Amino acid sequence: MRLLTLTLAVLLQVAGALVTWYGAQAMFTTEGVMPPNLIVIFGVVVIVLASIVAMRSQPPPAVGWWLGVALVSLPFVLIAMPGPGPQCPPGHPPLTSTYNCVAPRPLAIFALGVAGLGVALWGAWRDVARLRRSERT
Repeated sequence: MRLLTLTLAVLLQVAGALVTWYGAQAMFTTEGVMPPNLIVIFGVVVIVLASIVAMRSQPPPAVGWWLGVALVSLPFVLIAMPGPGPQCPPGHPPLTSTYNCVAPRPLAIFALGVAGLGVALWGAWRDVARLRRSERT
């Protein structure tokens, strides 16, 4: 039963990440970064709740928190990653086949996402090290 609970929790975390990624697409527009919409908030809440279920269904070390941090961070890293093309200036003309620009990619959001992935990798490494120690004893 615990394995089923953990599997469902991890699947919910991944689904929450996909929802967050989908909703975050609307946050980065050619007019700048918009505040989080309800889809992003819902996706993050699903990830957090599924992480809590995953952590509580397993003895320590748990798979929950670091996977949740990684899944919240990854959509923002992918979207805010610096991309090709010039960024749209404020009040730019309409996008046409002759005029094209990309939505601004805020470096701060990219850096926070990369930091979140770093924390998640550290948590995963810590849990794996704890598992290896417990197997030796």
